[in-house]
Amino acid sequence: MDDAARIAFLAARVESLSREKETALSALSAAAGLGHFDTSYSHLESPAPILGEIAGRAMELAPLRAVALFLVDEDSHDMVLSLVRGEASGFAPEAELDALIDDHSLAFVLDQPGPAFFRPRSGEGRLALHRLATSSRVRGVFMGFAGRGGEGVSDTALALLTVVLNAGAAALESYFLYRHLAAVNQGLERTVAERTAQLRQAYEEVRVIVDSLPAGVAVIDPASHAVLDINPAGAAMIGRDREELVGRDCFDCFCPAQRGNCPIVDHGRTFASVERQLRDASGREIPVLKTAVRASLAGRDCVIESFVDITEHKKLESLREDVERMTRHDLKAPLTGIIGLPDVLMDDPDLPGHIRPMLGLIKESGLKMLGMINLSLDLYKMETGTYVLVPRPVDLCRVLESVAGDLAPLTRAKQVAIAFETDGAPGLTGPVIVLGEELLFFSLFANLLKNAVEASSQGGAVAVSVVGRDMVWVTLSNDGAVPADIRDRFFEKYATSGKAGGTGLGAYSARLIVESLGGTIGFVSDEAAGTTLYCMLPRPAEAARRG
Repeated sequence: MDDAARIAFLAARVESLSREKETALSALSAAAGLGHFDTSYSHLESPAPILGEIAGRAMELAPLRAVALFLVDEDSHDMVLSLVRGEASGFAPEAELDALIDDHSLAFVLDQPGPAFFRPRSGEGRLALHRLATSSRVRGVFMGFAGRGGEGVSDTALALLTVVLNAGAAALESYFLYRHLAAVNQGLERTVAERTAQLRQAYEEVRVIVDSLPAGVAVIDPASHAVLDINPAGAAMIGRDREELVGRDCFDCFCPAQRGNCPIVDHGRTFASVERQLRDASGREIPVLKTAVRASLAGRDCVIESFVDITEHKKLESLREDVERMTRHDLKAPLTGIIGLPDVLMDDPDLPGHIRPMLGLIKESGLKMLGMINLSLDLYKMETGTYVLVPRPVDLCRVLESVAGDLAPLTRAKQVAIAFETDGAPGLTGPVIVLGEELLFFSLFANLLKNAVEASSQGGAVAVSVVGRDMVWVTLSNDGAVPADIRDRFFEKYATSGKAGGTGLGAYSARLIVESLGGTIGFVSDEAAGTTLYCMLPRPAEAARRG
């Protein structure tokens, strides 16, 4: 090769390298923005702008006469033609794709990280295919059509084309993910709106119900004891407007408890119900049945208190007690005749001998009945604090023997044995002198022993222990348990559960009697160990010294 030919060759080579450099620089310039898609794409109504930008940038990188973009349908998973850019005679992208599917070439394309080239159906030019895929899924397929000479695309341009298409696939992924999240968010917003509307409606319905109740209902903040809300009946009962009560301490409005002694907040109870005196704005005291319960409203911890005016109930209860008291008093007159008549008959010298014991039993029963009537009148005085005790020494062993004798029919029917123990020794080895009134002791232990026998299982036993010197302790144990729902109020009036014919007055009267005698009473009970009831009774000082 002569110098002229060599110079011409080198010039051509320089020109070729210059063109390749310009092509690479142009490709790099075009690709500089292709690896990044604006975040505003996430707010598009359709993926068309992203597809258009992919097509435009791809055609800048490679000499393509036309391009087509297919996207995977989310429901059918088919490839759907979504954009065609450029014009080329005989270029039918859908038909070309069907042919590639039929000969399994598309599967090969989707498995390749870079471009793949195929002959079109017409045999003219070349098809360049490249998957649109992210690391997690395939989003579609890029198809480009190049005429003759398309095979001259540089490796640099093809590598940059892969960068562009991968970035485009990521942009599409972001777009579809945003659309999915937007749909989910709209669904959540719709659900929240529906639930909010339902809750608002339910709240309004509850509000209407609470506001129409004749009982007072208040919502309390357990942390500050402030009144959060109160219904009209409660405000009217207190004699103040709702605006005056909201924000004030419940202790200042309707709760007689003191700060630090709330049964719900300070003593950990979830429910409390008790009779109380509510003082209204004018200072008038109103008897109410007050109930408090811990609850949660709209996710906020609170205490709901209700109070019902029981003034009329108290009047009726007082009237009933007055009638009962008058009836008991009026029964004493005919009973006096019943008690006195046996003495008159026994004065008859001609009375047959076998009749006299029966007349004695009639008189004894009448005296017991008279004592019970007197005791019922005394219990009323104990309730009102007007009872005057006239204490005398009483032999407790003799009282317990008498009570056991009266209960003999019941113990035989239940096959329950009563086992007595005095200072650790079997039996009633008296006398054990206590201070009080014999009738009160008889009524006390008649109630307690009868309850213990009835609560025992068939064929069980009741253990009665008497022990003590300065003070006398009496314990009664049986295998039955006090029902759990009344253990906290066992000694309260009308406390009864599951006992046919039970009035709830036996334990209540026992407590009144023991307290009137100057003693104390209590019990422990559970399903495993049964029940042990204990009484502490006063003993005369001189009897204690002799003992």
